[in-house]
Amino acid sequence: MALQPAAAYPRPHRAPRYKLAAAIGGAILLVYLAGSVVEIVAFRDFVAIIDVAGLLLVGFFAFGTWLIIHAVDRQPEKRRLHLTRAAIVFGLALSLFLFGVNLLNANLNFVGVLLCIPTTGFALFLLRWVDYNEREPWRLVLVAAGWGAVVATTLALVFESLWSATIDAGLIPGPGQAVATAFNAALFEEVPKGLAVVLLYLVMRDEFDDVVDGIVYGAAVGLGFNFMETVVYMSVGGANQWLFRQWLGLYLGHATYTALIGAGIGAARQLRGPVRKGIAIACGFTIAVAAHFSWDAWLWYFPQPNDPALQLLSLPGMYLAMDGPFFLAVMALFLLGLRAEGRALSTQFAAEAALPDGAVLPAEVPVLSSVGRRIDARFRMLQHRGWYGYFWLRRLQRAQIDLAMERWHRARKEIDTPLEAELKLRDRVLAIRAGTKPPA
Repeated sequence: MALQPAAAYPRPHRAPRYKLAAAIGGAILLVYLAGSVVEIVAFRDFVAIIDVAGLLLVGFFAFGTWLIIHAVDRQPEKRRLHLTRAAIVFGLALSLFLFGVNLLNANLNFVGVLLCIPTTGFALFLLRWVDYNEREPWRLVLVAAGWGAVVATTLALVFESLWSATIDAGLIPGPGQAVATAFNAALFEEVPKGLAVVLLYLVMRDEFDDVVDGIVYGAAVGLGFNFMETVVYMSVGGANQWLFRQWLGLYLGHATYTALIGAGIGAARQLRGPVRKGIAIACGFTIAVAAHFSWDAWLWYFPQPNDPALQLLSLPGMYLAMDGPFFLAVMALFLLGLRAEGRALSTQFAAEAALPDGAVLPAEVPVLSSVGRRIDARFRMLQHRGWYGYFWLRRLQRAQIDLAMERWHRARKEIDTPLEAELKLRDRVLAIRAGTKPPA
C-alpha cells in the first residue's frame, strides 16, 4: 500500500472542478434567461414568456427549499442527501416544463413522441451495450439523453431564432445567407449539447474514464437531441422525417457530432495540464461544429426534392457522403479506446492478483481480461447455480472491473479521490465474494 500513488488532488470535496461546473450551470441559466428576455422585448415571442416564467418559478422554489434545508438540518451528510433529492425533483420539474414548451413548438405532436421513444431507446441500449469493458450507469446515460432532448433543444431554439432575426435578416438571400444559416445551426446546436458532456466530465469524474465514455455520453446527448428534433420536424414534414431521422440518420447525425465532442473531452480526461485539456476539448467542439456545418451547408446549396420517392433515393447517399467519414472516425476512436482500456485492465487485474489480500484471484485474470470469457463464465454459473449464481458472478465481475479501473486512473494520477476509495472498492469485492452485503 505504501507504493500506491497518492491522490492527484488531496481535497476532493473542494475540488475546483465542482466550482467550475456550478459556474457553467449558472451561466447557462443566465444566458438562457437573457436570450428569452431579448426575444420577449424584440419579437414578443409567447413561448419565450412561458420559458422565463417557468425558470423563475422553479428557481425560486429551489432556492427556498435550499434555504429551509440549510436552516433546519445542520448535519452535513443529511443536508447533502436532502439537497440531492431536492435538485432531482426540481430538475425533473424543469425538464418536464421545457419538454412541454418543445411540444408546443412541435404542435403537440404526441404521435411523434410515441414513435420516437422505441427507436431512440433501442439506440441508447445498443450504445451502452457495445461499451463492454465497463458499461455506463443507465441513470447518467438517460440524463445525457434528457439534456439533449430538453435543455439543448430549448437553448438552440432561443439563439437560432435570435441569429435568424438579426444576422440572417440583414443578409441578401443567396450563398452568403445560406452559409450563415448553416453556421447558425451548427454552432448553437453543438455548443449546448457539448456542455452536457462537459458537466458530466466535471461532476461525475468517477464515471467518466476516457475517450470511450466521452463518446458514449456524447452520442447519448445527440440521440436525445435527435429525438426532439424528429418530433418537431414530423409536425411539419410528416412521417418521412421519422424514417430519415430515426432510421437512416439515427447514428449518422447528431449522435456522431456530439460523440466527436465527447471524444475530445474524454481525451482531456487523461491529459495533464489545463492547456492540453483545453486544446483537446476545443478540438472536439471544432470538428463537431465543422461536421454539422457541412451537413447543413449541403442542404442549403443542394435542397432535397419534394418527391418522397426521390428523397428515399438521395438521402442515404447524402448521409454516407457527408456524415459517413465522421462516423467512421468516431468508430475508430471508440475501438482504439476499447483496446486501450482492455490492455490497462488486464495489467491491473494481474497486479491485483499478485497482492496477498487482493480481490482478484490468479485464475480469474484471463477470464476478466476477455469479455467473451466473462460472459461464458456467467452462463456456466447459470447452468450450475441458477439465476442467483449468474447475477452474483456478474455483480462480482463488475466490482472487480471498477476496482481495476480505479487502480488504472490512480497509477496515471488521473483521480482526485483519496486512497480510501480504492480500499472500499476492494472491500466491496471481497464482501460480494463472501456472500455478505457489500458496503455502500
